[in-house]
Amino acid sequence: MAAFYASIPIIPIYCQEVGITGAKIGIVLTAMSVATILFRPVAGYLLDNFNRYLVYVVFLFLFSLSFPAFIFFPVYGILIIIRLYMGAVYSVCGSGIMTLAGDVLPKNKITEGISRFAFTVSIGMAVGPFVGIQVQNHLNSRASFVSIFGITVAALIFVLFSRIKYPKIRKRKFSIKETIYKPALPFMFNMMFLMIPYGAVIAYSSILAQEKNLLGVLPYFYVCLVMGMLASKISTQKTIDSGKHLLLVCASLIILIFTMISYINLDSSIHLLIAGFLFGVGYGILQPLFQAFVTGTTPREKRGVANSTYMLSYDIGIGIGALFMGCVQEGIGLEKGFAVSSVAFVIGGVVFLCCVNKY
Repeated sequence: MAAFYASIPIIPIYCQEVGITGAKIGIVLTAMSVATILFRPVAGYLLDNFNRYLVYVVFLFLFSLSFPAFIFFPVYGILIIIRLYMGAVYSVCGSGIMTLAGDVLPKNKITEGISRFAFTVSIGMAVGPFVGIQVQNHLNSRASFVSIFGITVAALIFVLFSRIKYPKIRKRKFSIKETIYKPALPFMFNMMFLMIPYGAVIAYSSILAQEKNLLGVLPYFYVCLVMGMLASKISTQKTIDSGKHLLLVCASLIILIFTMISYINLDSSIHLLIAGFLFGVGYGILQPLFQAFVTGTTPREKRGVANSTYMLSYDIGIGIGALFMGCVQEGIGLEKGFAVSSVAFVIGGVVFLCCVNKY
């Protein structure tokens, strides 16, 4: 997760360095989301019909190869192809890690365990960009891609030491109808809206920092993001375990809406760091909570397709956020674009009240 999210903020700067600007940057960023969305159903089938551990190891290795490719092929058309490739292999990795985690947990601890494990996803989403941007600022973009490649190699080594044995699986024929797990759709649809502002901020925070002469402070935005996530996790875990989900979702959405609207007046490093902390508080609650909803309500044999269905929300939401900001960047500006994206939180809140909370 750290490797994937590290690449998002450094790609726009890298694109500008190689002569790619404007909406073309948004297309490069969004290409991965398109491929991930299209390949997620296949990912669910592979995870539920083959040895999940071996499938994950193979696709994690394939995912790691995409980062050196950025260095060797700095051409607009080829970068789009690389992002499409990334999307296909990442779709299996993103779904697979949650499925494997659910498999090793005892049945009576799945919801609590996944809530805690999913927090590592949130941490990866914050730590990755910090590492990528620090290397990019102090060295160059190519060095950032080498660093990210190193992160994926480290992940692969850890996974090779975490062997999980599976019984022989009875394979079913591939069917489009069975590639979507319907009970996970309300969660997917809800989180899709909630991830749109996240995609906007992660993809374009580096360019905004450049415009505001805050690029030196930007890495610490992600430090504050991690601190916010830690603070929210420590302070709300008992509330999550007690089932007070409505209270937590409403509180986090209010915090996130306020944070996004505040970008209109962003003019200082302190403001940027506070925004990062509040951003972390909100997503530190929402992401683990929704992942626990999905994994905790799904039978083991269906978790692959369930997680693939749910993870579409990240692909679609982040893709829409990045594409939206690419389109409005030269029109209304990034500050107003961030503020407008907060509408997605309002829609997400309505979806939660109408569909997910009742579920």
